[in-house]
Amino acid sequence: MTADFTTAKPTPDLAFISQHLFTAILWVNDELVITWLNAQAEQLLAISSERLLNQSILTLLATDELKLDERAALTLNPDQLDNQICALTERFHQAKQYQQPFIDHDHIIKTPLNGNLPLSVDYSVTPVIYEQQPYFIIEMWGKDRQSRISEEQRQQQQYNVARHMLRSVAHEIKNPLAGIRGAAQLLQRQFIKFSEATALHNSPSPAISDINSGANPAPNGDKQLQKTAQKLRSYTDIIISETDRLTHLIGQFLGSNQLPNWQMLNIHEPLEHVLTLVLNQYPQVTLQRDYDLSLPELCADKDQLIQVFLNLINNACESMTEFEQTLQQNAPAKADQLPSDILHSNLEVEKNYQPKLHIQTRVAFQHTIGSQQHKQALQVSITDNGSGIDAALIGQIFFPMVTSRAAGTGLGLSIVQDIISCHHGMIDVSSNQAQSANPNSNPSYNYNNSQTRFTLYLPFKQPATDA
Repeated sequence: MTADFTTAKPTPDLAFISQHLFTAILWVNDELVITWLNAQAEQLLAISSERLLNQSILTLLATDELKLDERAALTLNPDQLDNQICALTERFHQAKQYQQPFIDHDHIIKTPLNGNLPLSVDYSVTPVIYEQQPYFIIEMWGKDRQSRISEEQRQQQQYNVARHMLRSVAHEIKNPLAGIRGAAQLLQRQFIKFSEATALHNSPSPAISDINSGANPAPNGDKQLQKTAQKLRSYTDIIISETDRLTHLIGQFLGSNQLPNWQMLNIHEPLEHVLTLVLNQYPQVTLQRDYDLSLPELCADKDQLIQVFLNLINNACESMTEFEQTLQQNAPAKADQLPSDILHSNLEVEKNYQPKLHIQTRVAFQHTIGSQQHKQALQVSITDNGSGIDAALIGQIFFPMVTSRAAGTGLGLSIVQDIISCHHGMIDVSSNQAQSANPNSNPSYNYNNSQTRFTLYLPFKQPATDA
């Protein structure tokens, strides 16, 4: 009876298991054609299964060999073609012949299927016999992904240390500021009382005024005291206003103590709310929406997400506006001072540059946030074509007091980072900085090609809300 129960156990569906692995897997036949792949392979390679199926594996791993085979098939006769030995193809043949797996490290995948974007991977090839037919199992591990996760964890640790230090300093400063403000208010009250008493002392009664109508006015000493009191009051006003400003700044450092108000929401609601607010101030900006309307609802604090999008979108619009103004200012004021070809180029720069804001929402599959792997995560990308971020600052842009703008406080992105961390998410930034915003330096440069992209990743469910 026990044997019957043991035999009756269902065999695991290996295809189902493969779809839930962290490793990218491709199933390749004897002709080196991809016949199956799992979801992680699509995510790693950024290529859909429809485009990869029935493609040669050489399209991914050895594009040069594939081109060589195509050229040889057109120019060489069969005998000469057999003598053409291709390194990777030969390794596949030897692996099949001797049933010996092989592995390759730090391989760069660069294929037209994903826009020739370079991708560093380790991969292994295992020859197998399935239903009396030879096949290959190819496993891939993204080096870029591992490096990205390690770098994100390192930066998050550094950010947490810096944030903790700044909050400790802010707490130490906050209490003395309250004492300074209180002392300034007491001084101000004394000056007010002194001014009122002096004014009352110098104002005679009506009867005395009639009798002494021809007498001399109040002594100059009393007027001087009043002026001094008014000046000192202005000093106390400055002390109080500056103390309030520093207190507000420290409040931003410390952040809000209020717990998030978790609720289920459509991510496009806070996005559209912020776009309505911001774009009314920047009518010259062209908005491009690329929304995935099939996204599931997100568990988040709506007000906090509005604060995140408000900071990011407002920064993007300000960057593009400032860049456009810089281009216009650097254009020559007098047309007769330049040759006609340079003048024409400068006019084209002013005419052709168009501030563009691109908002995209997607689902990221099998995405790692910190140490947590998510089958699905929300991905929101905000892209602008402003001047970009200096490469020296981009690794520190989320730290407090770090900014690339003259009028910036360096706290906006720090607040964004705090909110995203509170939502157990992550934020990434990439930027290719524009060349000098002087049309004379390179008249042929297209300033529309500069891009800065902030990408947010948020889990659809929060750990605290899981039942």
